Amino acid sequence: MRRDYYAVLGVASTAGLREVRQAYRHLARQYSPDVNFWDAQARDLFDEIEEAYRVLSDPAARAMYDRFGHALRDGEALAAGRRGEDVHATVQLAFADVVRGTSLRLEVARFSPCAACGATGVAGDARCPACGGRGVRRAVDPVSVTIPAGVDSGSQIRVPGEGSAGPFGGPRGDLLISTRVQEHPLFGRKGDSVHCEVPISVWEAILGARIRVPTPLGEAALVVPPGTTGGQVFRLRGQGLPKLSGEGIGDLYVTVRVEIPTGLDARTHDLVRELERLIPLAPRTALERYRGGAA
Repeated sequence: MRRDYYAVLGVASTAGLREVRQAYRHLARQYSPDVNFWDAQARDLFDEIEEAYRVLSDPAARAMYDRFGHALRDGEALAAGRRGEDVHATVQLAFADVVRGTSLRLEVARFSPCAACGATGVAGDARCPACGGRGVRRAVDPVSVTIPAGVDSGSQIRVPGEGSAGPFGGPRGDLLISTRVQEHPLFGRKGDSVHCEVPISVWEAILGARIRVPTPLGEAALVVPPGTTGGQVFRLRGQGLPKLSGEGIGDLYVTVRVEIPTGLDARTHDLVRELERLIPLAPRTALERYRGGAA
Protein backbone atom coordinates (compact mmCIF):
# COMPACT_ATOMS: atom_id res chain seq x y z
CA MET A 1 0.00 0.00 0.00
CA ARG A 2 1.35 3.41 -0.94
CA ARG A 3 2.41 5.64 1.91
CA ASP A 4 1.05 9.10 2.53
CA TYR A 5 3.22 11.72 0.82
CA TYR A 6 3.51 13.81 4.00
CA ALA A 7 4.64 10.71 5.88
CA VAL A 8 7.23 9.99 3.18
CA LEU A 9 8.84 13.41 3.70
CA GLY A 10 8.23 13.42 7.43
CA VAL A 11 6.33 16.70 7.52
CA ALA A 12 2.90 17.72 8.75
CA SER A 13 0.05 18.32 6.30
CA THR A 14 0.23 22.00 7.29
CA ALA A 15 3.93 22.31 6.41
CA GLY A 16 4.88 25.21 4.20
CA LEU A 17 6.75 24.95 0.91
CA ARG A 18 10.06 25.86 2.56
CA GLU A 19 9.71 23.06 5.12
CA VAL A 20 8.73 20.59 2.40
CA ARG A 21 11.77 21.56 0.35
CA GLN A 22 14.15 21.25 3.31
CA ALA A 23 12.78 17.81 4.18
CA TYR A 24 13.16 16.66 0.58
CA ARG A 25 16.76 17.84 0.32
CA HIS A 26 17.71 16.10 3.57
CA LEU A 27 16.12 12.79 2.53
CA ALA A 28 17.39 13.03 -1.05
CA ARG A 29 20.98 13.28 0.19
CA GLN A 30 20.42 10.39 2.59
CA TYR A 31 18.86 7.97 0.07
CA SER A 32 20.47 9.15 -3.16
CA PRO A 33 21.47 6.26 -5.48
CA ASP A 34 24.89 7.91 -5.74
CA VAL A 35 25.41 7.22 -2.02
CA ASN A 36 23.54 3.91 -1.83
CA PHE A 37 24.56 2.40 -5.14
CA TRP A 38 24.14 -1.25 -4.05
CA ASP A 39 21.06 -0.74 -1.88
CA ALA A 40 17.89 -1.54 -3.87
CA GLN A 41 15.66 -0.56 -0.95
CA ALA A 42 17.29 2.86 -0.78
CA ARG A 43 16.63 3.36 -4.49
CA ASP A 44 12.94 2.55 -4.01
CA LEU A 45 12.78 5.00 -1.10
CA PHE A 46 14.45 7.67 -3.21
CA ASP A 47 11.85 7.24 -6.00
CA GLU A 48 9.09 7.52 -3.39
CA ILE A 49 10.67 10.70 -1.99
CA GLU A 50 10.95 12.20 -5.50
CA GLU A 51 7.28 11.44 -6.24
CA ALA A 52 6.11 12.92 -2.94
CA TYR A 53 8.12 16.07 -3.49
CA ARG A 54 6.82 16.56 -7.07
CA VAL A 55 3.27 16.58 -5.77
CA LEU A 56 3.68 18.51 -2.51
CA SER A 57 5.87 21.22 -4.07
CA ASP A 58 3.20 22.04 -6.70
CA PRO A 59 0.35 24.05 -5.08
CA ALA A 60 -2.28 22.86 -7.56
CA ALA A 61 -1.17 19.22 -7.40
CA ARG A 62 -0.94 19.38 -3.61
CA ALA A 63 -4.48 20.73 -3.36
CA MET A 64 -5.75 17.83 -5.46
CA TYR A 65 -3.76 15.35 -3.36
CA ASP A 66 -5.15 16.81 -0.14
CA ARG A 67 -8.61 16.32 -1.58
CA PHE A 68 -8.35 12.92 -3.21
CA GLY A 69 -5.13 11.36 -1.96
CA HIS A 70 -3.94 8.40 -4.02
CA ALA A 71 -7.29 7.98 -5.75
CA LEU A 72 -5.65 9.82 -8.65
CA ARG A 73 -3.36 7.84 -10.91
CA ASP A 74 0.39 8.49 -10.87
CA GLY A 75 1.13 11.83 -12.45
CA GLU A 76 -2.47 12.98 -12.63
CA ALA A 77 -2.09 15.19 -9.59
CA LEU A 78 0.66 16.97 -11.46
CA ALA A 79 -1.83 17.76 -14.23
CA ALA A 80 -4.32 19.35 -11.85
CA GLY A 81 -4.95 22.97 -12.76
CA ARG A 82 -3.07 22.68 -16.06
CA ARG A 83 -4.41 24.78 -18.92
CA GLY A 84 -6.28 22.91 -21.64
CA GLU A 85 -5.17 22.67 -25.27
CA ASP A 86 -6.06 25.24 -27.91
CA VAL A 87 -8.67 24.11 -30.44
CA HIS A 88 -8.61 25.02 -34.14
CA ALA A 89 -11.63 25.56 -36.38
CA THR A 90 -12.24 26.91 -39.90
CA VAL A 91 -15.25 28.98 -40.97
CA GLN A 92 -16.54 29.88 -44.42
CA LEU A 93 -17.65 33.50 -44.77
CA ALA A 94 -19.64 35.33 -47.40
CA PHE A 95 -18.31 38.65 -48.71
CA ALA A 96 -21.10 40.47 -46.84
CA ASP A 97 -19.82 38.97 -43.57
CA VAL A 98 -16.45 40.58 -44.23
CA VAL A 99 -18.00 43.98 -44.92
CA ARG A 100 -19.99 44.35 -41.72
CA GLY A 101 -18.68 41.60 -39.49
CA THR A 102 -20.94 38.85 -38.21
CA SER A 103 -21.74 36.62 -35.26
CA LEU A 104 -21.67 32.84 -35.65
CA ARG A 105 -22.65 29.91 -33.51
CA LEU A 106 -20.16 27.12 -34.04
CA GLU A 107 -20.27 23.50 -32.97
CA VAL A 108 -16.80 22.99 -31.52
CA ALA A 109 -15.29 19.56 -30.81
CA ARG A 110 -13.25 19.89 -27.62
CA PHE A 111 -12.66 18.45 -24.15
CA SER A 112 -15.13 19.71 -21.56
CA PRO A 113 -15.40 19.11 -17.80
CA CYS A 114 -16.90 15.71 -16.96
CA ALA A 115 -20.37 16.23 -15.53
CA ALA A 116 -20.43 12.74 -14.00
CA CYS A 117 -17.65 13.53 -11.52
CA GLY A 118 -17.68 17.32 -11.47
CA ALA A 119 -14.31 17.39 -13.27
CA THR A 120 -12.61 15.69 -10.30
CA GLY A 121 -11.85 12.39 -12.01
CA VAL A 122 -13.29 10.53 -9.02
CA ALA A 123 -16.80 9.10 -8.62
CA GLY A 124 -17.42 7.88 -5.09
CA ASP A 125 -14.20 6.20 -3.96
CA ALA A 126 -13.11 5.11 -7.44
CA ARG A 127 -11.83 6.54 -10.67
CA CYS A 128 -14.69 8.05 -12.70
CA PRO A 129 -15.66 5.53 -15.42
CA ALA A 130 -17.17 8.24 -17.63
CA CYS A 131 -13.92 10.16 -18.14
CA GLY A 132 -11.38 7.50 -17.16
CA GLY A 133 -10.27 9.59 -14.19
CA ARG A 134 -9.16 12.59 -16.27
CA GLY A 135 -11.93 14.95 -15.26
CA VAL A 136 -12.66 15.85 -18.90
CA ARG A 137 -14.61 14.21 -21.71
CA ARG A 138 -14.77 14.74 -25.46
CA ALA A 139 -17.80 16.82 -26.39
CA VAL A 140 -19.23 18.97 -29.16
CA ASP A 141 -20.30 22.27 -27.65
CA PRO A 142 -21.99 25.34 -29.16
CA VAL A 143 -19.78 28.44 -29.02
CA SER A 144 -20.83 31.97 -30.02
CA VAL A 145 -18.12 33.77 -32.00
CA THR A 146 -17.89 37.36 -33.22
CA ILE A 147 -16.12 37.80 -36.58
CA PRO A 148 -14.84 41.37 -37.01
CA ALA A 149 -15.25 43.28 -40.25
CA GLY A 150 -12.28 43.24 -42.60
CA VAL A 151 -11.06 39.66 -42.18
CA ASP A 152 -9.59 37.92 -45.21
CA SER A 153 -8.94 34.33 -46.16
CA GLY A 154 -6.24 33.06 -43.85
CA SER A 155 -7.02 35.48 -41.02
CA GLN A 156 -6.90 33.92 -37.57
CA ILE A 157 -9.15 34.98 -34.74
CA ARG A 158 -8.37 33.98 -31.16
CA VAL A 159 -11.32 33.44 -28.82
CA PRO A 160 -9.88 33.24 -25.30
CA GLY A 161 -11.14 30.53 -22.99
CA GLU A 162 -13.16 28.55 -25.55
CA GLY A 163 -10.71 25.72 -26.23
CA SER A 164 -10.43 22.41 -24.39
CA ALA A 165 -10.81 22.34 -20.63
CA GLY A 166 -7.73 21.41 -18.61
CA PRO A 167 -7.72 18.18 -16.57
CA PHE A 168 -9.20 18.22 -13.07
CA GLY A 169 -10.74 21.67 -13.31
CA GLY A 170 -7.87 23.34 -15.19
CA PRO A 171 -8.70 26.45 -17.24
CA ARG A 172 -9.68 26.19 -20.89
CA GLY A 173 -7.30 26.88 -23.73
CA ASP A 174 -8.28 29.18 -26.58
CA LEU A 175 -10.30 28.65 -29.74
CA LEU A 176 -8.37 29.63 -32.88
CA ILE A 177 -10.56 30.33 -35.90
CA SER A 178 -9.18 30.46 -39.45
CA THR A 179 -11.35 32.25 -42.00
CA ARG A 180 -12.05 31.50 -45.66
CA VAL A 181 -13.89 34.18 -47.61
CA GLN A 182 -15.96 33.27 -50.66
CA GLU A 183 -15.29 35.17 -53.89
CA HIS A 184 -17.76 37.86 -54.93
CA PRO A 185 -19.12 37.97 -58.51
CA LEU A 186 -18.40 41.72 -58.84
CA PHE A 187 -15.88 42.75 -56.21
CA GLY A 188 -12.30 41.60 -55.93
CA ARG A 189 -10.08 42.60 -53.03
CA LYS A 190 -6.45 43.35 -52.33
CA GLY A 191 -6.14 43.82 -48.60
CA ASP A 192 -8.71 46.41 -47.58
CA SER A 193 -8.95 47.80 -51.15
CA VAL A 194 -11.75 46.62 -53.44
CA HIS A 195 -11.71 46.50 -57.25
CA CYS A 196 -14.60 46.24 -59.68
CA GLU A 197 -15.42 46.85 -63.34
CA VAL A 198 -18.37 49.00 -64.40
CA PRO A 199 -19.71 49.39 -67.97
CA ILE A 200 -20.48 52.82 -69.43
CA SER A 201 -22.00 53.72 -72.79
CA VAL A 202 -19.91 55.19 -75.58
CA TRP A 203 -21.95 58.39 -75.23
CA GLU A 204 -21.12 58.63 -71.51
CA ALA A 205 -17.46 58.10 -72.39
CA ILE A 206 -17.58 60.89 -74.98
CA LEU A 207 -19.74 63.43 -73.15
CA GLY A 208 -19.01 62.52 -69.55
CA ALA A 209 -21.62 61.53 -66.98
CA ARG A 210 -22.42 61.14 -63.29
CA ILE A 211 -23.29 57.52 -62.59
CA ARG A 212 -24.12 55.41 -59.54
CA VAL A 213 -21.83 52.46 -58.86
CA PRO A 214 -22.21 49.68 -56.29
CA THR A 215 -19.85 49.58 -53.32
CA PRO A 216 -19.39 46.96 -50.61
CA LEU A 217 -21.44 49.14 -48.25
CA GLY A 218 -24.10 50.32 -50.73
CA GLU A 219 -23.52 52.66 -53.66
CA ALA A 220 -21.66 55.86 -54.48
CA ALA A 221 -21.57 58.52 -57.19
CA LEU A 222 -18.81 58.36 -59.80
CA VAL A 223 -18.09 61.33 -62.07
CA VAL A 224 -16.99 60.13 -65.51
CA PRO A 225 -15.19 63.03 -67.25
CA PRO A 226 -15.68 63.70 -71.00
CA GLY A 227 -13.30 61.73 -73.18
CA THR A 228 -12.97 58.78 -70.80
CA THR A 229 -11.36 55.74 -72.38
CA GLY A 230 -12.03 52.09 -71.68
CA GLY A 231 -9.82 50.63 -68.96
CA GLN A 232 -9.48 53.91 -67.11
CA VAL A 233 -9.43 53.44 -63.31
CA PHE A 234 -11.12 55.76 -60.82
CA ARG A 235 -10.49 55.76 -57.09
CA LEU A 236 -13.30 56.26 -54.60
CA ARG A 237 -11.77 56.93 -51.20
CA GLY A 238 -13.27 55.22 -48.17
CA GLN A 239 -15.56 52.96 -50.21
CA GLY A 240 -13.61 49.72 -49.77
CA LEU A 241 -13.51 47.35 -46.80
CA PRO A 242 -13.09 48.21 -43.13
CA LYS A 243 -9.53 47.74 -41.92
CA LEU A 244 -9.16 44.74 -39.63
CA SER A 245 -7.48 47.00 -37.10
CA GLY A 246 -10.75 48.94 -36.87
CA GLU A 247 -9.07 52.17 -37.96
CA GLY A 248 -10.48 53.47 -41.24
CA ILE A 249 -11.79 52.01 -44.47
CA GLY A 250 -9.95 51.11 -47.65
CA ASP A 251 -10.68 52.48 -51.13
CA LEU A 252 -12.73 51.27 -54.09
CA TYR A 253 -11.07 51.19 -57.52
CA VAL A 254 -13.50 51.29 -60.43
CA THR A 255 -12.35 50.28 -63.91
CA VAL A 256 -14.70 51.50 -66.65
CA ARG A 257 -15.50 49.39 -69.68
CA VAL A 258 -16.90 51.27 -72.70
CA GLU A 259 -19.85 49.44 -74.27
CA ILE A 260 -19.92 49.74 -78.06
CA PRO A 261 -23.38 49.48 -79.63
CA THR A 262 -23.92 46.61 -82.07
CA GLY A 263 -26.72 45.58 -84.43
CA LEU A 264 -27.02 48.99 -86.14
CA ASP A 265 -29.72 49.38 -88.76
CA ALA A 266 -29.23 51.37 -91.96
CA ARG A 267 -30.33 54.69 -90.42
CA THR A 268 -28.12 54.48 -87.33
CA HIS A 269 -25.27 53.27 -89.52
CA ASP A 270 -25.54 56.43 -91.61
CA LEU A 271 -25.65 58.54 -88.45
CA VAL A 272 -22.43 56.96 -87.18
CA ARG A 273 -20.80 57.58 -90.57
CA GLU A 274 -21.87 61.22 -90.37
CA LEU A 275 -20.45 61.44 -86.84
CA GLU A 276 -17.20 59.97 -88.11
CA ARG A 277 -17.04 62.64 -90.82
CA LEU A 278 -17.70 65.43 -88.33
CA ILE A 279 -15.21 64.15 -85.75
CA PRO A 280 -12.36 62.56 -87.70
CA LEU A 281 -9.96 60.50 -85.58
CA ALA A 282 -6.55 58.99 -86.35
CA PRO A 283 -5.77 56.89 -83.25
CA ARG A 284 -2.88 54.94 -84.79
CA THR A 285 -0.83 57.84 -86.19
CA ALA A 286 1.82 57.36 -83.49
CA LEU A 287 2.36 53.76 -84.64
CA GLU A 288 3.59 54.76 -88.09
CA ARG A 289 7.14 55.23 -86.84
CA TYR A 290 7.37 51.56 -85.83
CA ARG A 291 6.59 50.12 -89.27
CA GLY A 292 9.32 47.81 -90.46
CA GLY A 293 10.89 47.73 -87.01
CA ALA A 294 12.01 51.36 -87.15
CA ALA A 295 12.56 53.02 -83.81
